[in-house]
Amino acid sequence: MAVYRAYGNVRPPLLFFAYDSSDMLCGVAALAFEPLTDSACFLCSTTGDYCDFISEPADREIFLQAVLEQLDRLGINRIILANLPADSNSIAALKASSALQKFHRFATTAYVCTQVNLASLERRSNGSLVLPRKKMVRHSLNALGRDTPVRFDNARTIDAVQSVLPEFMKAHVIRFLYTGRVSNIAREARRVFLTELAQLLSDRGWIVISRMLSGNKTVSWNYGFCFQGSWFWYQPTFDSQLEKYSPGFCLLIKLIEEAATNPELQMLDLGLGAEEYKNRVANQTRRTLHVTMNKSLVRHCRDIVRYGIGQTVHRLTILDACARKLQNRLLGLRKHIRARGIGSTLSHIAQRVRDMFWSKREVLFFEWFGSVGDERSDQFELRQLGWSELGDAVMQYSEDPLTVEYLLRAASRLRSGLGRGYCLTDKKGNFLHFAWSTAFQEFYISELKQTFSSPGESTIIFDCWTPPTRAGQGHYSRALAAIAKKLAQEGQRPWISGVRTNVPSIRGIERAGFHLQYQVVRKCRLGWKTLTRETPSSTQVRITEAVAGV
Repeated sequence: MAVYRAYGNVRPPLLFFAYDSSDMLCGVAALAFEPLTDSACFLCSTTGDYCDFISEPADREIFLQAVLEQLDRLGINRIILANLPADSNSIAALKASSALQKFHRFATTAYVCTQVNLASLERRSNGSLVLPRKKMVRHSLNALGRDTPVRFDNARTIDAVQSVLPEFMKAHVIRFLYTGRVSNIAREARRVFLTELAQLLSDRGWIVISRMLSGNKTVSWNYGFCFQGSWFWYQPTFDSQLEKYSPGFCLLIKLIEEAATNPELQMLDLGLGAEEYKNRVANQTRRTLHVTMNKSLVRHCRDIVRYGIGQTVHRLTILDACARKLQNRLLGLRKHIRARGIGSTLSHIAQRVRDMFWSKREVLFFEWFGSVGDERSDQFELRQLGWSELGDAVMQYSEDPLTVEYLLRAASRLRSGLGRGYCLTDKKGNFLHFAWSTAFQEFYISELKQTFSSPGESTIIFDCWTPPTRAGQGHYSRALAAIAKKLAQEGQRPWISGVRTNVPSIRGIERAGFHLQYQVVRKCRLGWKTLTRETPSSTQVRITEAVAGV
C-alpha cells in the first residue's frame, strides 16, 4: 500500500492472489509493471532489502507456475526479480516453473547482506557482550556527552514517529550532499513512501525509528523495523558535522546491545550495502539474487553477455575507471538533452569544438556603487547558504537536474570552505536564486582561463544560479543587489564579472547597481591565444604577451 500510494502513477501494481479449494488465501505475488523496460518486477524491488513470493513452501512451485501463466497471458515476456533471497524456496520453484512456461532464466548474485545473529555473539564470563571498537565507542560517547548527556530513544507509535520523521529525512538528504550524492529521500515520492509505511506499520508495532541524542540535538538516526524476531537496520544517517565521533556506528552498537537483551529478537539485520562498518559487527551473511527471465532467447543472451562484460571491466581497474568516466559523461549528456533539448545540446557541443581552434570571449568586470531600492524587498529574504538550506533546496528542486547539479557543486564548495554562499527566498520559503562570493585575489575566471585580482578589500560575486522555473522574474538582480549591499556594510568592495554575449545577465548586473570598470578579451586563433584589457573608453592595454598552445 505504501508503494502504491507513493509510486502508483509511475509503477502500476500487478498483484496476484491464490486461493485454495476452501477460498482461503494461500499465495501472494506483489509485482508491478515497469513501463520503461516493458517488464514485470517485484513491487518493492527499489525499496525492499528482500523480495519474494509468499506461500507455503509446499505450494510454491505450483503457485509460481500459475503466476507465470498469468503473466504470459498478459503479454509480459520479461520478468526482473531483484533482491530474491538465495535461500528462498522460490529459487528451485522458479527453475522448474520457468522451464514449463518456456522462460529463459539467468541468475546472478545481487548483494551479500550482513547480519548479526544475537545468539552467536561472544560474551565475557560476566555476561557482557564482546563488541568491536568498544573503546572508540566509549571515547566518542564521552566526547558527545561532554556538555550534555547522551541518550537513546526508539519511536514506535505513529505520533512519536511523525514527530521525528521530518528531522530524519532532512538529515539523510544533508548527509548525502556532504558526500557528493543525492539521497533518494530528496524526492517527494520517497518521503511519501516512508511516511505511509510508518503509518501502516505502526498499527502492528513493526516500525521503530531509533535516535542517539546529545542533549536535545539528534546526532544519528535509523529508520528500521522490528518484525518476526528481526530488527532491521534499514535506512540510517547521522550528523555529518560530527562524523569524527562515528555517531552512526555508536548508534548501531547500542542497538545491538539493546537487541541482545530482548528475548523476542534473534537477529539484527543490516540489509543491503557492503559498507565496511557493517562487516565489523556482522557474524553471518545472507545472499540475494538478481533473476531475469525472458521469453526471447536473444534478450536472454544479451543479458548474459552484458553481465560478463560488466564483470570483466569491473575487475580491470583502469577499464573500470574509464567506463565510469564515460558513463558519467553520457549521463551528463542525457541530463543536458532532457533539460534543454537535443538541438541546444548539439549546438553547445559544436560551440565547444569550435572554441578549441577559433574563438573570441569578452568578459566584463563591474564594481558596485549602490542601487535603487526594491519596492518589493520586504517580500524576499537573503540568507547565508548552509547545510540546512542546501537540504531544503535539494528537496524542493529534486526533479530539476540542472539545479540539483548546481546544488551538488555548492555542497562541495561549502564543505571545502571556499567562499560564502547565499540564497534568496520568498516568504513561503521557496528558493529563488543562489550565489557565492570570495576574496577578489587571484580569482580564476573560467571563461578566460586566467586568474585576476582587484586591489583593496574587494570581494567578487560568482557562480550565480536561478532555477529555470524561477527565471525571468527579476530574482537575479534582486539577489545581487542584496549581496552587494551586505558586502559593502562589511567594508568590502563588491565586484562581479559577466560574459558580454550573455545579455540578460549583463542587464541584471546593471540593474543591481553595478558599473562597468573594464573588460578583458580572450582570442584564440588556431591555438594562438591573446589576452587584452580594455577600459570603457576602448583604450586597450596589453596585459599578457601572446601565448602559443591550446
